[in-house]
Amino acid sequence: MKLHSLATVILLATLVLNHVSLLATSMEPLYQWTSTVELQVPGVALTPNGYIGTMSKLIVTVAWPGKGIVYFSADPLTELDTQAAARMAALIASILAGVNYYSYDYFIRLESNTSIVGGPSASGAMAVAILAALRGINVPTNFSMTGMVDPDATLGPVGGIPQKLEAAARAGVKVFVIPIGERYSTDLNTGEKVDIVALGRELGVDVIEASTIADAYEIATGDKLTPKNVTLDISYPPWLVSSLNESINFYKKTARSNMTCAEEALSGLSTSSASSLVDILRDAKHNMDVGTKLEAAGKLYAAASRYFAAAIETTYACNAAKAYSSTNPLQVLTKLSMSYINETTAILQNVENKFNESLRANMTSITDVQLQLYIASMTRLLDANSSLNTASALLGIAEKAASYQALQALSRALQAAIYAYYRALTANHWLTLALQAADDGEPINLDLLYRSVETYTYFAESAVNYLQTLGVNIADTAEQIALAKDVIQRGMERRDPVKVLQALAYTVKGLADVNSQLHAVFNTGIAVLDASKRSLSVLLQRLADLNVTPILPLLYTEYADTLVDVNAKLGLYVQSSSYALLLALVANKQAGTPITALQGGEKCSSETMTVTKTTTIVNTTTTTVEKTITVTSTTTTTETISKTVAGETGSTRSSPTLQLLSYVLVAGIALAVGVASERMRRQP
Repeated sequence: MKLHSLATVILLATLVLNHVSLLATSMEPLYQWTSTVELQVPGVALTPNGYIGTMSKLIVTVAWPGKGIVYFSADPLTELDTQAAARMAALIASILAGVNYYSYDYFIRLESNTSIVGGPSASGAMAVAILAALRGINVPTNFSMTGMVDPDATLGPVGGIPQKLEAAARAGVKVFVIPIGERYSTDLNTGEKVDIVALGRELGVDVIEASTIADAYEIATGDKLTPKNVTLDISYPPWLVSSLNESINFYKKTARSNMTCAEEALSGLSTSSASSLVDILRDAKHNMDVGTKLEAAGKLYAAASRYFAAAIETTYACNAAKAYSSTNPLQVLTKLSMSYINETTAILQNVENKFNESLRANMTSITDVQLQLYIASMTRLLDANSSLNTASALLGIAEKAASYQALQALSRALQAAIYAYYRALTANHWLTLALQAADDGEPINLDLLYRSVETYTYFAESAVNYLQTLGVNIADTAEQIALAKDVIQRGMERRDPVKVLQALAYTVKGLADVNSQLHAVFNTGIAVLDASKRSLSVLLQRLADLNVTPILPLLYTEYADTLVDVNAKLGLYVQSSSYALLLALVANKQAGTPITALQGGEKCSSETMTVTKTTTIVNTTTTTVEKTITVTSTTTTTETISKTVAGETGSTRSSPTLQLLSYVLVAGIALAVGVASERMRRQP
């Protein structure tokens, strides 16, 4: 069996060589334009004497025309989270550059003399380098930076900054960018806080905090991407205004009716029994007061959200007060909970049926507006199902509990069941809007949607892994992302749009949770709020340029602006940006040609080429193949070709196409060897 597998390796390698040779001998080059940027990036290595900073060389080449494929290579091998982050970096950079992500291919090479601690802290630098390559701008050799790329295009927090700064200084770096809010960072060896700006001054390095990828890019290159204050004139379409007003009226009426019911029922209860319900009613009244002010200010989604919360709270207070005042509270609570569970189940079944019928019949002609409405419905459908499961589980606990514990469990079951009921109503509402919006918006590319959601899912998984390396307990979020990964894999296999939307809903919520927790770990949430909002404005401007109506980003941003809680605000901003980025990708309307107004980049000649390449594999090869191809390999050829492809921007190269063809050749051979090696490993 092993000989057979080895033969497979040779056969696949031969096929790759022949395929590349055929491509190379055609009259047209594989790529007509390329641009390369090199950048020094810091990392952290663990030695017997503790953590030390190390420097790596980041080499980025963008090539046109492409298919949105990211080729990643590292020597030594890096963690998978670095590879997944590279894809998100390419997505963010292309949107900020105003180009079509799927019109380019991206070649990213990370070279280091030591084995660095895994992590996505180089992804911010990747985004800056890709952005510079797309715009044909050089990055000075004395510039370096650290920070991870976030889905809202901000520069996310990372660890080990004191060690990284020291390594950068030794390498001759004079300008060093760090994420905003991380001026005072923890030394990995001493555990003490270090003033990074002061340390940089001692080392002769100008340390600058940057809040967004765009800010870091402008510091690195001096090239201004966007005006500092982006003014958007985007309003809700009339049909959405009408729908929001209907929701406001419905939930306002429901809340008022249940408020009266609760107050009457509470009048007959003892103080001890009524105290918790009184607090709930107080919060409901506050939500209604805020909703009234927001409605008057024209913030309709935020107002509807407040009335929605008040309706849930007053409905629970009314029903719980009735149960507590009855002769058998346990029996009444059980009956009420079951009633809401049954009614909610029926609503959700109807919604799921409509989802399956409409999406699977019309997905090929879905518009960007419909997509957002489908997403809104799906997120609420999943939320309702989750709360419904919670309610059922609590009923089971109550059956086995003593009297007092049973009362507590049943009260919580009723709360969960009522929440699920109202969530189911909103799932049905948004789905109805989606079915009515067939003529609104522009058609989207379904294949691009699948690829984009898959990229989101793997990036979310990498972010979860990074948080776990920091010792953060995010079991619930990790489970959610794992579920999303399983769903997207099944959805891709079956070309099932319902599964794809489920994965997207899980992933975007997971990304928001991870982002909030990451900023909580580094205590940078408040510092990044303004940056997240500003970065979102840039993404919304890109959508406006594409003539895409950003319904979900606008709704979530409006609501976020009315909140006080930092994590809640940041989570909504991240969700808004995630959806804005997705819309920009699937709209597929950006310019499909490279930016020619700038001097950077090179045109590729169309001479006939013949490629003959001998490859010697000297180390193990690990290959991960997904929709966007990620290749990590250690080979003698990878080293040689990477150095060839990564020549300095502006240098003379006789055949950029030949160099990139060689890069693809290495990737193909690495893929073949990786597949065969894995087969041999699994054999008895």
